[in-house]
Amino acid sequence: MGGQSKKKVLLLCNYYPGAAGTIFDHIFAFPNHSENDYYILSILGNLPKWLDLSRFDALVFHYSLIASYDNYISPADRLRIREFAGFKAAFVQDDYRWINDTVNAFAYMGIHALFPLTGPEIIDQVYSPTKLPGVRKTTVLAGYVPQDLVNITVKPYTERNLDVGYRARKLPAWMGSHTLQKWQIAEKFLADAPQYGLKVDISCSEEDRIYGDHWIEFLTNCKATLGTESGASVCDFTGDIQRNVEAHLSRHPNESFDRLHDLYFKDEDGKIMMNVISPRCFEAAALRTLMILYEGHYSGVLTPWRHYVPLKRDHSNMDEVVRILRSPEAAGEIIQQAYEEVAKNEKYSYRAMVQLVDRIMQEEWRPSFVAAKNAYLDEEFEWLKAHFPAIQSWNTQKFHDHSFFFSAKRANRPTIKGPELDANASGIEFVLERTIKVEGVAIRWDTECAPPPKIFEIVGLKEGQIAKQWTQENLSRKAFQQIDCSLEDISIDTLQVLIRKSDEPSAVLEIVVMGADSCVTARVLKQNSMRFVYFLQFIWSKLPDQVRKVLRPVAQRIRTILEFGSLRRP
Repeated sequence: MGGQSKKKVLLLCNYYPGAAGTIFDHIFAFPNHSENDYYILSILGNLPKWLDLSRFDALVFHYSLIASYDNYISPADRLRIREFAGFKAAFVQDDYRWINDTVNAFAYMGIHALFPLTGPEIIDQVYSPTKLPGVRKTTVLAGYVPQDLVNITVKPYTERNLDVGYRARKLPAWMGSHTLQKWQIAEKFLADAPQYGLKVDISCSEEDRIYGDHWIEFLTNCKATLGTESGASVCDFTGDIQRNVEAHLSRHPNESFDRLHDLYFKDEDGKIMMNVISPRCFEAAALRTLMILYEGHYSGVLTPWRHYVPLKRDHSNMDEVVRILRSPEAAGEIIQQAYEEVAKNEKYSYRAMVQLVDRIMQEEWRPSFVAAKNAYLDEEFEWLKAHFPAIQSWNTQKFHDHSFFFSAKRANRPTIKGPELDANASGIEFVLERTIKVEGVAIRWDTECAPPPKIFEIVGLKEGQIAKQWTQENLSRKAFQQIDCSLEDISIDTLQVLIRKSDEPSAVLEIVVMGADSCVTARVLKQNSMRFVYFLQFIWSKLPDQVRKVLRPVAQRIRTILEFGSLRRP
């Protein structure tokens, strides 16, 4: 692949506690199954300052980020991605919304490959070849089979307590009449269930949503589950349909769907259909739960009466559906076929999806792409994510009041030699922004310039006087080195990295100095502030789109104050 067996790929995404399991499955499928080396970075709004895109061969923009929304990826960082000289790909999931803005964002960033849910027959209608010239477009599925579900032991059909279980939410009206099925199937089945004596647990209320392991437990306690195709029947190219509908509902919150349909999207509804298989179908197939679904195409994956029991939209065949449901033999045959032909089918695995991306990357690789220089090491990348005070990862445990990141080319004095410190040493000097109590230092050696030294020294100075000197052995010639200074009560304003002349010449690529004020109160306040940001964003993820739209300006202001205001140095 482009002269290298493995590429260094940055996956930009946004995940958080409480996010749908399919998001986690999709994101972490890449490092688990790719022939390339993936580095996962969860961001919201801004790429961290320490991130050097030139140290990657390729970049993948995940569907959990919205390319055209500044609060997901800032304009400055869209420019950084545009200037990145490697391969760039993007995934899109909600193809039906913000289409023009999304296309413009991808065109601006210079995406080379696009992986939407849109089917091949309409893909050029949605993603204009004129606006995205030369972009490779490949249809993917909304979800794939989680392998861990395929192999778990589940209750036999006859031992499951519920006949039918289902959870859904009422989707916004502006997505079109196709989305009504999500809750219509629930309401109609609930109305029919009593006359058949069915034990059901069906809800479309937000407060009844089930996540994570609880959802798996719920589904494996159901003999059957309901379902419809995902997607939308309205393609909102400009965003005007969504804005008009939401503005109308803000004035008339109880307005009927039919009225909204006639006023704002009558001519667009059904013109371009984006009906796709739901990830829930793969979960049900893997957990050996019978699927009772409205008839549909289901991305060509499912066949009625073979993989699922088709339910007519007017529910006129309920007698037939209940007959299958009450027959362990008839239901078992359909369940087993769905399990063997869908759940266990490698074609629908996350591995297959990742291999597809690997293949497209290889086929679209161009000689003009600039290869990664001094690619990040796994240890280095994870250390940087964990130690920098920015909201880029929801599992960050350490917080620091001050961190200083330097690239060697930004050093105040590129080199120091000879008698200034030691006639037998040469090195590089960094003047910090202020005096800090140093807690640690991390160094990345430029391996493309020279091998890392076997021994080097770190010298901390304060007001020109040596405050502390650390000697570090590196006999294995590791390119990333950490020096823990947390047990030292040392304040410094200047740092020097010294290499003895007896060693081979070496060069520093980057250096990070971790430090903190001696004021404990300031640190506690900072930690609480950061944790409060995490809490707010977790709550934000649970709010309906309508509420988020109204609150977005206020939320963005609060986030800016908490995230950045608290980091400003006096």
